[in-house]
Parts: sequence; structure tokens; C-alpha cells
Amino acid sequence: MDMKLRGEANFTTTLEDPIELLKRIERFMKKSADAEYDSLDFWEANQKFFAMKQGATENLMHFKEQFLRQAEVLQDLYGVAWFQNFAVKTKAYAAIASTDTAAKDKFKDDIFETVLATGFLCNCDRTRTAPLMLDLQTNYCREVDYYPKTVSKAQDMLKIHMHGCD
Repeated sequence: MDMKLRGEANFTTTLEDPIELLKRIERFMKKSADAEYDSLDFWEANQKFFAMKQGATENLMHFKEQFLRQAEVLQDLYGVAWFQNFAVKTKAYAAIASTDTAAKDKFKDDIFETVLATGFLCNCDRTRTAPLMLDLQTNYCREVDYYPKTVSKAQDMLKIHMHGCD
């Protein structure tokens, strides 16, 4: 139950209210495995992941833990192949020499982490990260890709940037 509650996008805001927390627990308790509809579960998991935003005062580490838990749910739903299929449709994949199969395979293997790193940047508090995102986008337009490829590197980038904003 604790993991289900912590996986909720509003765990640190709405669910801090004891009454709201009890209502959410009640909803989980009433939902049996027989009543789970795969398409609805799939939709709700995506909705939670993309709606998840770091609060204005939320600690970066706490948000990262919540973000990664929800990412695991998506990976379980989609499987690895879905992300690898996405990888082969990207400009970065197309730019790898067709004869370099090792580089292409590595790119496909790393795509989930790359997508997570980008999502982590995008879902962090934009009031504190807007200048960083603008810098990344501007550099990318100049064909300089400074986007982090791992969540750890994204976190390091955010810590440095957010420290300067405090």
C-alpha cells in the first residue's frame, strides 16, 4: 500500500492531508485485481507519469525517487522493445553510420535512460529550471547537444543550476 501511495503524483501535496490520504487508501482497498482493466491501468500510469511535477519547495532527491518509481511502472507496462522502437525513429539514431551496428545497439540499449533524463528535466519545477532548459534548447539548435543522457547526470545538472537559483 505504501508503494502505491508513494507512486501517486500528488503524494507530497494532496496526500499530506490525513483525510485525503484515507480517501485514497479507501479507493485502493475497493479496487480488486478482478476489477483492473488493462487499458485503463495503462492510461492512468501514463497520465500519472506525465502529470508528475516537482513542487516549488519539493526536494530534488525526493522528486527523483518518486519519478523513478513511476518510470518503473511505465517500463513494466511498455517493455524494453517499445523504447527501442522509439529509438530507431530518432534523428540521433539516423545520424549513426549504418555500418556501426555496435553504436546503434548501444543507442537502443540506452534510450530508456535518455528518455528518463529528459523527462526528469522537463518535470522539475520550471520556475527554477526555465533558464537551464532555454540554454539546453538554444545549444541544441546550434547543434551542440548538452542534454544529459542519464538521470544521475540530469540530477547533477539540476543541483548545480538550482543551487545558483536559491
